[in-house]
Amino acid sequence: MSVNRKILFVLPLIMMACLSKKSLSQSSITSPYSHYGIGDLSSISNTRNRTMGSIGYAQRGFYNVNPINPASYTSYDSMSFVFEGGMKSSFVTLKTSGISESATSASLDFLFFGFPVSRRIGVSFGTMPFSTVGYKILQKQTDPMLGEVNYYYQGDGGLNQYYIGAAFKLHKNFSIGFNAIYLAGNLERSRLLHFPDSVAILNTRIKDNIHISDISYSAGIQYHRTLSKGNLFNLGATVSYGNKLNTNTDKLSETLFGGINGGYELYKDTIEYISDIEGDLKLPLHFGGGFLYEIPEKLCFGADFMYSFWEDYTISGKSDSLKNSYRINAGVEWIPDNRPISKYWQKIRYRFGINYNDTYLRLNGTNINEFTASIGFGLPLRRQAASINFGAEFGNRGTIHNQLIKENNFKIYIGISITERWFVKRKYN
Repeated sequence: MSVNRKILFVLPLIMMACLSKKSLSQSSITSPYSHYGIGDLSSISNTRNRTMGSIGYAQRGFYNVNPINPASYTSYDSMSFVFEGGMKSSFVTLKTSGISESATSASLDFLFFGFPVSRRIGVSFGTMPFSTVGYKILQKQTDPMLGEVNYYYQGDGGLNQYYIGAAFKLHKNFSIGFNAIYLAGNLERSRLLHFPDSVAILNTRIKDNIHISDISYSAGIQYHRTLSKGNLFNLGATVSYGNKLNTNTDKLSETLFGGINGGYELYKDTIEYISDIEGDLKLPLHFGGGFLYEIPEKLCFGADFMYSFWEDYTISGKSDSLKNSYRINAGVEWIPDNRPISKYWQKIRYRFGINYNDTYLRLNGTNINEFTASIGFGLPLRRQAASINFGAEFGNRGTIHNQLIKENNFKIYIGISITERWFVKRKYN
């Protein structure tokens, strides 16, 4: 193994050592809309998929790990080990009819590993965020007896997912796959009542900390066919989640001075504290499908559709007024000229995608929809089966009408994909 290849192999281990639960899903401010359900849902994608509109149900490839559809694990080269890792930074501007505010966050995004077991079996494992919660909301009211009354709502945390999956090639054109997914994390939410016109009235805060730790599943199938002239056509479909997760909740009610916007706090009394309240969280069922057409090492394009039954969502038997949602994605990748004699800039992979999401939120009689467009490119590393991927995503969600919030999002993605030939018996040292 050359020095450069050793460096590429050590890099994932360094990233893994830096990985923690907080670095994946927990953040300071993400969106006021993360107050509902289990927070903002994360796309189960690598950097390449994200910059192609987050498509993936029909995607396959020797050099990429695609947990969106576990049936794709049969596409690995029979003598290779694949690693992918990535980071993201988010910049969001929140707008109402009268004010505007900005927030930023950054985190590790995903770590994926994949390798073949035999010519018909592939395996993958990895980790990525499932959802994030991060918001601070102030609501002001006036009481004729008490004067101004402020309600502070704050949330933090999120869920991570850790998966291991396997795929089986049933026929040269058909593959099936399964993921076992361990979901874990905390959803922390608090409500504080503040009376700024009176120093004699203590503030009151109620905090809920929901601990989630359980296993869910996903399954997928792909039809992959080589057409005339070597072009490829793939179809894919998945079904995921739909089960109950065990939860434990800690509830705290207290009186205090301060505690406004993370400022100084002086605790006075504990009104009530109950720990380890057992319950469950009902995850909705998700269905998805898509197609991909590819001219190898030249052009590929595809589209996906997903539908989720969020009306079935409950936590400890209580619903959250969510509605069923759907998402439509489309994307394309183009390589100008990938022949060995072509120049480096001609080997760069250019990507573009769009994404429309009718989210599970309906507030004040208004559907909260989201639209994003993404661009990116992949830089191949010379004499290495590896690439560095860059991408940017522009989007908006919500509206300023009906006393709601509009979000303008800008996200930057950086990822690395490495393929090492590990299963070759060396003839010479």
